[in-house]
Amino acid sequence: MESHSSQAPSELLVNHIARFRKGKALDVATGYGRNALYLAGRGFQVEGVDRDEAAVAFCNAEAARRGLSFTAARVDLEKEPSFSEGAYDLVTCFYYLDRNLMPQIRKAVGPGGMIVYETFLIDQHRQFGKPSRPEFCWEHNELLQQFPDFRILFYFEGFKDRWIAQLIAERT
Repeated sequence: MESHSSQAPSELLVNHIARFRKGKALDVATGYGRNALYLAGRGFQVEGVDRDEAAVAFCNAEAARRGLSFTAARVDLEKEPSFSEGAYDLVTCFYYLDRNLMPQIRKAVGPGGMIVYETFLIDQHRQFGKPSRPEFCWEHNELLQQFPDFRILFYFEGFKDRWIAQLIAERT
């Protein structure tokens, strides 16, 4: 089994890293920090939030071990999310979807800051039955419609080893 510290960051993040200005980053539903640790390793000051206590403890220990600017906090995103408005140069969210959280995610991105979002497309549920609940998947063009006042820099919907929607957008 692959250890948590060896999990590769998202290809979307790696392929577009040069687009993002260094500064404060927020990784929503950070899990075991594969993307947050990658960003911190490239000079970002990263905050991660996740409800999994073991994942948060792992992230904080791994960041300390590597000497990275990354702090994870245990937050139940369905009950108590609160992101500082306009505080982040970069907000990332991978494989987590709670539509009620979208207004707060948008507001957390500062002027000129960016959002990177990737998760399942409804086709994944329809074709493979996973995720188990369709509400954990974006409908076609739904992710795109979440950011009408942002400049869309990259958008993809389709199959890449699974059905996904990907977005990179800049708050103008």
